[in-house]
Amino acid sequence: MSFATILNILIGLIFTWTILSLAAMNIQEWFSNKLQWRANMLHTTIGKMLTDFVLVDQFYNHPLIRSLFSDKDGKRRPSYISSDQFSQAMIDLLSASGTEASLLQLQLYKLYSHCNGFPKKQRKEAQSRIGLILGMTRKAIVCESGEDTVNEILGNVNIELGLLEKDMPKIKIFIENSLYDVRDQKIQINTALTKLAYQPDSSENSVINRIQAGVIALSITHPQLKQTMYAILNSMPQTIWQKENELELIRHNIEEWFDSNMERLTGWYKRRSQIAIFSISLVLALLGNVDTINLVHRLWDEPALRESVLSNISQVFSNLGTISSSSTTEQFLTLQQDLSTINLPIGWTGPALTLQDLQEQSATGCTLLPRSEKDLFGIWISGRCYEVINTPFPDNAAGWFMKLIGLLITALATSQGAPFWFDLLKKIMNVRLSGYNPSETEKSLG
Repeated sequence: MSFATILNILIGLIFTWTILSLAAMNIQEWFSNKLQWRANMLHTTIGKMLTDFVLVDQFYNHPLIRSLFSDKDGKRRPSYISSDQFSQAMIDLLSASGTEASLLQLQLYKLYSHCNGFPKKQRKEAQSRIGLILGMTRKAIVCESGEDTVNEILGNVNIELGLLEKDMPKIKIFIENSLYDVRDQKIQINTALTKLAYQPDSSENSVINRIQAGVIALSITHPQLKQTMYAILNSMPQTIWQKENELELIRHNIEEWFDSNMERLTGWYKRRSQIAIFSISLVLALLGNVDTINLVHRLWDEPALRESVLSNISQVFSNLGTISSSSTTEQFLTLQQDLSTINLPIGWTGPALTLQDLQEQSATGCTLLPRSEKDLFGIWISGRCYEVINTPFPDNAAGWFMKLIGLLITALATSQGAPFWFDLLKKIMNVRLSGYNPSETEKSLG
């Protein structure tokens, strides 16, 4: 057993695992992008943080977050939100909480979701009109033209709601209850804010005061958020700098809250990705019949196969480097041709055999259940026999058990990821080149 032979077998194995890993990673990324895993998991995490889907809708419709949406219709939620973007959106939401416009907006989001149970035509009409009313409440929230302008916008909102309940009687009760909740919550908030106004330690910063008012409003509309918001707001400044920059301290607390949740999200996403890539790797191993144990045996017994891998490996990786989402069919065919040149012992069936080919091999039949040595283990399709290759005979239970182990080893190895195997392959290639026997080099070149 020579050291060079062992290295060559390792190179053949790692080369195969690297190719499969690249395929598995690309498939996993395609599924992740198609199913919007990152965006959906981020949305779920923010939902757990804010504890209410209505607040989540309000957060995602903040102009700063809305600008991160993509796709042609702008409906694809962002897969990444930075901590400073999150903190700015939260500060704006807190500053506006407790105003009549904000309370109305929360109720309108509930009404929008309530319409999901309507028939399609009514749902589209209702949600379209509610969407327009929501746009009016957003204008009222960000309006800086004075109280009269805000009251005028809110008056138009009430008019539109009146027309909506008149045209759609089935949501009349819901709208009436929503408006009652807004009035009731506004009274409770005003009472709480009156007590806040008499506190001696109120901030000189008007933004801080609005945030404090917003936290009080949230403690009434969303009691489950009270503890979290109070912890963020009541981290008392300990230094002169912090006292002078109290808003920055609040922003820092919100960012820390967000970052700690994003760390958990990262772990959650990694676990899901690992499960997905192992599942994909196992499917690829099964479909391609990539049996690591069989591959080791063949590489050990067939020097020509080892030399084929070594002589084509550079060309294959060179062509892999040119493959991208915009690659042409010709590039993929070139890569396929390079891989077929190596002739790795993978796949379930060999080339189609005619009756004449079977006679030349002295085979009496082509069947998946061969009963004698003269029966060819294969599948008969459209007058041709496709021999089953790289497998033991059907009655060889031990052989099939070892094949299953070999396929599982392939799946486990492939799920480690292409970067891992590619780096290891480069190191082994360097070891091989630095310690290669000159006589073996002459033999391979000859």
